[in-house]
Amino acid sequence: MSQGYDIAAMVDELAGVNVTTRLLYNQTYNDFDQFDQIWVYDLSTAADNNSHQMANYQGIADWYNGRNAQNLIADGRILSSSPSYTSSGGRSAEDLWIQNYAQQLDGVGGGLVLGTDHSDYNRGINVINSLIGIAGFNGNYYSSPYQAVVDPESPFYIDSLDSCDLSAGEQCINDNSSTGFAPSGLQANGQFLTPVAYHGSVDQAYNAVAVSSTLGSVTFGTEVPEPGGLALLGLGLAGIGFRSRKAQKKA
Repeated sequence: MSQGYDIAAMVDELAGVNVTTRLLYNQTYNDFDQFDQIWVYDLSTAADNNSHQMANYQGIADWYNGRNAQNLIADGRILSSSPSYTSSGGRSAEDLWIQNYAQQLDGVGGGLVLGTDHSDYNRGINVINSLIGIAGFNGNYYSSPYQAVVDPESPFYIDSLDSCDLSAGEQCINDNSSTGFAPSGLQANGQFLTPVAYHGSVDQAYNAVAVSSTLGSVTFGTEVPEPGGLALLGLGLAGIGFRSRKAQKKA
């Protein structure tokens, strides 16, 4: 569970933020409406989902579906690629990248962050995806150079990220453990998820999305991409062992 607590701690450093952390499988909560941001980190399989988890998944979905500001970030590599591989005394650029999730959502009235890993561990969080009307996380990416290209026109872009190993002039975030692909494009609930970070070239971004968001981008606009399956690249095992938790920001 340490990665989830690390992320909660870095968000809690931001001015004006008050973070509450909870384990979703310990008890059922009925007070989600007090928060303007909810961050869910989940590495559970279907067998892990007890009655508390299922009730809390429904509560989080009801919170999101009932909001005027339905802003969403979907990150298929947040738990296994950052901050555990990037923090070493002080805040790394990738830590600042995650802090920027909270800052950008704060500027648009709050929202939901869904974070997970590859397909063996996203079956719990995909319950929430289904309940809010978006496609699930899927696949397993583990391929050199273990990076995802960041869209420079995304509101989450920061210029202190590392340069990409294979893409001169572009910047990347780490994708250095077996991770999942985030949903993208037009969703069943009518929202459009644009790539924030992706594998490969920009014209193939929708085929292998590491991070997506409803906040939009000049690069991708809101056009529905051509149909195409998500690439399933490489093999690997998840390096994180916790089941389900979330960090929340009070209103």
